Amino acid sequence: MDRNLVLLNRNIARLRRDVRMQSSEIEQLIAADLDCTPAAQRLMRAQADLVLFIEKRERLMTPDARE
Repeated sequence: MDRNLVLLNRNIARLRRDVRMQSSEIEQLIAADLDCTPAAQRLMRAQADLVLFIEKRERLMTPDARE
């Protein structure tokens, strides 16, 4: 279980960095008056993945209520 938690934390950190980078890219595209649709789609996917990984980590860290 510890290894899974370490991997999840690593993926969460990577996704948080990706979200920040995509947000920055979108701001730059908007400032340059360019289409930011592809960057926005990547941002939405990264945010959705981040939510899933955080939920999975919370399930691993929370003791099972059935026990």
